Amino acid sequence: MGFKEKFQNIDKKHAVITSLLCLILIANIFSAVGTFQVKNIIANGGEAPAAKAERPSANVPTKKPSEYKIGIDYNKAIKQDKPMLLLFYADWCGFCIRFMPIYEKLYKQYKHKYNFVKVNVEDEKYADAVEKYGINAFPTVFMVNTKEDTYERLQNSDFGDMSKLKATMDQFYKDNK
Repeated sequence: MGFKEKFQNIDKKHAVITSLLCLILIANIFSAVGTFQVKNIIANGGEAPAAKAERPSANVPTKKPSEYKIGIDYNKAIKQDKPMLLLFYADWCGFCIRFMPIYEKLYKQYKHKYNFVKVNVEDEKYADAVEKYGINAFPTVFMVNTKEDTYERLQNSDFGDMSKLKATMDQFYKDNK
C-alpha cells in the first residue's frame, strides 16, 4: 500500500484532532519562547539582551536631554523678540539623547542669533506648548519667530546634515529678523 492509499484511508476525525494537537503544541512552543524572552528582559532591567549588549560605546551619548544646560525657559523666550530654536524632547527617547550633541553644537554657534529652548514633553507646565505645536514624535525642533508667532519645523532628516541644518537656520533668521 503506497502513501496515497494510506492517506486516503485516514479517518478524517483523527486527522482533524491530530492537526489541532500539532497547532496547540506549536502555539505552546512560541508562548514558552516569548515568556523566556520576557523573563530575560525583566532580568536585564527592562531591556532586550541585544539592546543592552549594544550600549554604551564611546561614540553614543548617554546624557539625558534635561542634563544639558542649554538655553532659556520657554515662557521667558516667547516674550522676547529674538527668534527661538525650540526643541521638544523626552528624557527616555534614544533619538533625543543622540540629537543633543548636535543641539549643543548649534547652541554654541547660534546663541547670538537664537534663543535656545528645551521643552520636556512630559512636564505638565508645557502641556499648552505641546498641544499648540502638535507634538507627537521626538525630538521635534521648530524655528520660531516670536514677534509674529510663526514657526517652521525642522525636518528630522536634516539633523544628520549639519551644513543643510545651518543653511535652513540662516535663511529663517534672515527672513525673520
